[in-house]
Amino acid sequence: MNPTMRAEPFACPELEAARDIIPRLAAGAREFEMARKVDPALMQEMFDAGMVQMAVPSVYGGRESRLEETLLVIEAVARGDASAAWCLMNYQTTAFVAGLMQPDAARAVFGAAEHAVPAGVLAPTARARFIDGGLVVNGRWAFASGCDHANWLLGTVVIEDDAGQPMTQTDGAPRVVLPLFSRDQFTIIDTWQVSGLCASGSHDVEVVDAVVPAGRWLTLADPLVVDTPLYRFPLLSTFPPCVAMVSLGAARAALDYFVELARTKTPAGGTTPLRERASAQIEVARAEAMIDAARAYVLETVGALWEDVELGLPATVDARRRIRLAGTYSARVAAEAVTLLYDAGGASSIALDCPLQRHLRDVHTVTQHLQVSSAGFERVGRLRLTDTVVGPL
Repeated sequence: MNPTMRAEPFACPELEAARDIIPRLAAGAREFEMARKVDPALMQEMFDAGMVQMAVPSVYGGRESRLEETLLVIEAVARGDASAAWCLMNYQTTAFVAGLMQPDAARAVFGAAEHAVPAGVLAPTARARFIDGGLVVNGRWAFASGCDHANWLLGTVVIEDDAGQPMTQTDGAPRVVLPLFSRDQFTIIDTWQVSGLCASGSHDVEVVDAVVPAGRWLTLADPLVVDTPLYRFPLLSTFPPCVAMVSLGAARAALDYFVELARTKTPAGGTTPLRERASAQIEVARAEAMIDAARAYVLETVGALWEDVELGLPATVDARRRIRLAGTYSARVAAEAVTLLYDAGGASSIALDCPLQRHLRDVHTVTQHLQVSSAGFERVGRLRLTDTVVGPL
């Protein structure tokens, strides 16, 4: 058995479908980069396989999968193309909000005949005010990953009063809510010109006088409506491991490619095949150990918290701290491993038709995401040493 495709303890049909699509994603990845968009037919294949539905409550017709299963599906898709996995990851983490929504509104969005594919942005860069029967929203968000393929958008807005001043909560913080917009309510603005995750289509999106009916918004402080393990798992704690699995899947693809390259390449000006060079042997061993260890770290910390929420135990601050640390660390380790492989590949690595350069750009782009950025180390380290929580975990 190929050890990189070994049986998983949480095998599921969606994972098999993800593994089946890997070769086609990999074959088209360069073309997707040039188009700055993943092939819609392949994205639709993922939707039809239920990969977004994994995050949707079963009471609304979703598959409500274990979080570990969702992580493995993201990882598998990323082995084919990190941009496709990034879009999928955004849809899934956005769909988790279904557990917080009022049933009628949640069923209208997530239980419709056309399955919801929701892109989401958590930055509160738009404004809204209450009107009879709902909200009217104006504003623009950056980094709406996967918006090209989405049929819903979850935005984040600051509520204003009739005088245009931000409304506040009892603690003085701005009142923030997360409305859902149908596809005809948001416009995509082509802004995604970047070095990595080029095909994720993380463009800006804008709404103008968009009316959101009552009930089709939520806050992250709302009590659970769907009280099952997937939604008891803290929503914000799903982000770091889901983001990290994109990097780990891309890193595994880089490792697989380097092994094949080393077996066939003899560096220019030499007679010793790359596979026989001690430097290549050392680097491939280091990279493999780094990827496997980081992957195990993510799955172990997620599994430990899952066991608690499955038993109905609260998600402690320390458990959430460990989740954030595991995601941040593992995303960065994946980037370091790919850098080792890129360097070991020599001049071959820089060719546009060599996947190593794309994997390098993709994993380093992931490290710039807020959920796994280096600033996360300071936050979790401060919490560990001073018991001081800075920002949401």
